[in-house]
Amino acid sequence: MDPDAARVAMLYQDPHPAHKGFAEAVGADLVNYRGREPDRLGDGLPADVANGLSLPDYDVFIVEGSRPLYTAVINRLVNGGQLVYLCADHGLYALGAGDFEGDSLVKSLIGRFGTPAVRAVGSHSIDGVIAVSEFAAEFTRPVVGEDTPIEIAHPYIEPDLYDDLGEINPDIGGKTAVTVGRASRYKGIDLLVDAWSTVRQTHPDAELHVIGSGHADSYADTDGVILEGYVEDLPEALAQASLFVQPSRMDTFPVSALEALRAGLPAVVTTGTGTRSVARRLDERLVTEPDPPSLAATISWYFGCTSSERRAMGDQARKIGESFNARERKAAFRDAFRRVVRSI
Repeated sequence: MDPDAARVAMLYQDPHPAHKGFAEAVGADLVNYRGREPDRLGDGLPADVANGLSLPDYDVFIVEGSRPLYTAVINRLVNGGQLVYLCADHGLYALGAGDFEGDSLVKSLIGRFGTPAVRAVGSHSIDGVIAVSEFAAEFTRPVVGEDTPIEIAHPYIEPDLYDDLGEINPDIGGKTAVTVGRASRYKGIDLLVDAWSTVRQTHPDAELHVIGSGHADSYADTDGVILEGYVEDLPEALAQASLFVQPSRMDTFPVSALEALRAGLPAVVTTGTGTRSVARRLDERLVTEPDPPSLAATISWYFGCTSSERRAMGDQARKIGESFNARERKAAFRDAFRRVVRSI
């Protein structure tokens, strides 16, 4: 199939701004996977089946994340066409694991049919994958099988914010770390807070600023931890920092880490985070395990670096962050989409 001549739709639930840009880059219509859901069927498998049977006719569906995936699979089995999975969440991560934190429908399907059956459906129904990181490609591969084409296309920073971040000069010589994230377990903010007392043993004046709503008030009981809540001016908040930390237990490719790099902030990330591939370009030591002792050791190492070492990392971080602009990333997605469709 010629990808430039195909009728393409992006099936979404709550589209990420970068994913809207991806849809625009390939001329895809945005289609809400719940747009035709009969109210009497509620929010579950029957509704997904009904939606799948009533989707409009397209040659290719790009499916944003795991929740709309099951609606798309039903449509694929009944109506044909091509299904390209945009792997941008952790819905298929650790499939079948006891501590799996993902969509309830995934859990119910695993419970009813077993992990091998779900993987069998995936390998026969998902025609291609565009993953937002190498990490996402790794955990998706066992689900879709070895013969399914997988390409990687990273997201980007929103243009206005991208420009603003490029204008700030962070306090690179200080001892203030910042983290940005929602109050979800997978983000690992609790791990970072638990690590902070250990960091303060080596760097007594070190501060951790937690940006985001809904975090436990008890976090502020730890010396040096400051809850900022939601902030209107992210560039200004990052300008006060010396280091960014992404302590996620699992995260496909968090844009918050890219925003920090664009601002000239080195980023500590975990091995369970897709942006580990980017952080390693600065220094392998910035990638750590998602547990309090490892986070504390890595942050303490960074705060112990000389001013010149930190400035060098900050300058390199900004150069890396520059590549995550809308123009380059949209073009990269368009190229990845064309390669996947031509390979199906």
